[in-house]
Amino acid sequence: MLVNVIDLREREYQWSQVMAVLESASKNNEADGADQVAPGSGIEIDYAERTGLSLREAVLWAEKTDGPLTLYLYDHETEDTAED
Repeated sequence: MLVNVIDLREREYQWSQVMAVLESASKNNEADGADQVAPGSGIEIDYAERTGLSLREAVLWAEKTDGPLTLYLYDHETEDTAED
């Protein structure tokens, strides 16, 4: 269950391919002003990553995964962008 999105893309308007990372939202309990996720609120995901997804696919992936999750979005690195 998607509860938070952190967009760390430098190319914020590129949506056709992103790198998506899922982590349990309970990891954010320490952040200032964070809503608190109770322990045992579903599956705890330490780290899951997928690349080459569209932004929509990344959100759907996070939403269908059990447990409260934070979705981190990064630029999808290709050979062309890695050389820049």
